[in-house]
Amino acid sequence: MIARHKRIIKALLDANDYVSVTSLAYDLHCSEKTVRNDLKVLDQWLKQYPTLKIERKPSVGVRLKGDDEAKEKLLRDLLHISDEEERQLQLLKRLLMTDKPVTMQQLADELYMSKSTIHQDLEHIDRWLRPFHLQLVRKPNLGLRVEGEEKNWRMALAKLVEGLVDHAHYMLNEQQLNMVADVLQPYELAFIEKEVQETEAVLPFPLTDEAKISLAIHIAIAVKRIKQGCRIQMNATQLHELKKKKEYELAKQLAHKIEVWLAIKIPDAEVGYMALHLLGARIRYDRVHIKDGVEPFFREIDEEALRLARLLIEYMSNHIDDRLLNDQELLFGLTIHLHSTLNRLRNGLAITNPMLWEIKRMYRYAFEVVLSFMKQMEKDIQLTIPEDEVAYIVLHIQAALERMHHRKHERKKVLIVCTTGSGTSRFVEAKFAAAFPEVDVVGIASISQLYKAMEEKKPDLLVSTVPLPSHTNVPTVIVSPLLREHELEMVKDQLFHLRVKQKEKPSYRTIKALVDEQLIFLDLPFKTREHVITYLGGQLYEQGYVDQLYKQSANERESISSTYIGNEMAIPHGEVRLIHQSAIAIGRLQTPIDWGGERVRLVFMMANGIQDKERVKQLFQELVALSEDEELLKQLKQAKTTSEFYQCL
Repeated sequence: MIARHKRIIKALLDANDYVSVTSLAYDLHCSEKTVRNDLKVLDQWLKQYPTLKIERKPSVGVRLKGDDEAKEKLLRDLLHISDEEERQLQLLKRLLMTDKPVTMQQLADELYMSKSTIHQDLEHIDRWLRPFHLQLVRKPNLGLRVEGEEKNWRMALAKLVEGLVDHAHYMLNEQQLNMVADVLQPYELAFIEKEVQETEAVLPFPLTDEAKISLAIHIAIAVKRIKQGCRIQMNATQLHELKKKKEYELAKQLAHKIEVWLAIKIPDAEVGYMALHLLGARIRYDRVHIKDGVEPFFREIDEEALRLARLLIEYMSNHIDDRLLNDQELLFGLTIHLHSTLNRLRNGLAITNPMLWEIKRMYRYAFEVVLSFMKQMEKDIQLTIPEDEVAYIVLHIQAALERMHHRKHERKKVLIVCTTGSGTSRFVEAKFAAAFPEVDVVGIASISQLYKAMEEKKPDLLVSTVPLPSHTNVPTVIVSPLLREHELEMVKDQLFHLRVKQKEKPSYRTIKALVDEQLIFLDLPFKTREHVITYLGGQLYEQGYVDQLYKQSANERESISSTYIGNEMAIPHGEVRLIHQSAIAIGRLQTPIDWGGERVRLVFMMANGIQDKERVKQLFQELVALSEDEELLKQLKQAKTTSEFYQCL
């Protein structure tokens, strides 16, 4: 159950009468459509409480109908869900706060839990630690302790602390500082954040608000670990190279201020660690830098990032749209992003992209093309590019594509407020401008710049990806960074009263043209995605569509990034050079299987050798549309014969 669902249930339990969907949407900072969808999910969830149901009254609202005893049980269960998450959080904090072993009895006494509860929660803790290459080690007669490299330990602590704070704020407020008080000293964190704000002023580019908070947290954790006698080790060559960079000098100045204020000694390797975080911080796009041209600016800062951006744009223009080649704004934004990305990856500072799944689903074709290019470049740059980074790059490409559809004429003035990186803010700007041709996007501001930007730009409307202060005195619409369709509808309804265009019924002509009844296989018994891909790839080979190595290629591609696209559907594929003739082999499984952490029952294995860019884009668009067409998916899952299945398409 997600947090928003819990808040809806709590609101219904607290209310004595009907609650309007509008007021729920307002309190939850989401659209009415989102609330209605959540209520449908909760209808199903509440089936475990037979005497409770959500009652709807047109033009009035919704209420939770049922007897008091059942409502009390629901409230207790709801608190239990929250208690479980809080309990695991406290346990994780305790284990990461010390290097010394701690016994089960100590944990039970300190956290007021039973040993059996702790034992149960440790499985969750173990899973949480794995991505950081940390282990929960049980030492006989001593107890439990977390083990792993110091750098990984700090990354885990940072992830824990960042989960407690709200990045919607450009500075940590008193409430948030208190929330992390048992991990970091609030006064230290506040001081470090202030110094980070000052350091930003002399960086080549401004940092995103999110990056500033993250940087302050990482440095505060470094200070804590230094005090505990746990220090970062850095080889002499890496440190020597770092000392040549401006960021090292800035880190040294920052470290000196911290040393004086906190009366500690920060070693050179720790200064180098701070410099790495400065180099890898996500930076904010600022048009002022583009006035003298991209190349002169980046020859001094990061020529490799510029070269890689040019190669990527050339590749994308060949596969998606020729006009990308002449988009200077795309070149600039990509170069900035790659500058941070390369520094992060070279120094083991991986980031998580919270929008990964939605970017993969909504912009599947662009994602596949960018992923293909980055895998080709990995040998050249000697780095592995994770799919989280690929997804951020996709936002830059999509922003450029949105700009191409943008028609310029007189519009109302809109200021976009965004705390995340340049790709995200460019994407929001481009998609908004394309969706509302009567609107003039006058700029992008972080929350820290908001009032200054409002004074200069005098916008008619603020569109923000984060909640804003209530006293802005300008109409405001809160949206997600991906500007989903229902959010565009919210803007239309509230400010422009534009007629919402009805979507045409999806057509799957491109898919159907590539499917043959001989390539449809129903109720396959396989239990792993590797077996499914091998089987379907083998069928494509036997019927002459692909080379024998195609199934191996598809399995290798699947291991890089899951091809799951939603609603129990996946679209595996291999290398184009191994395709003789384009086709799609379809496998329907007897029961859903695990597919990279998701349930899959329908597999459309593509052998896509189409040369026409527009037709390839159309194919991916149809596949994504099909994954959202619940009525058709139901028919495909119920079809009795391959002929019936084919006719459904």
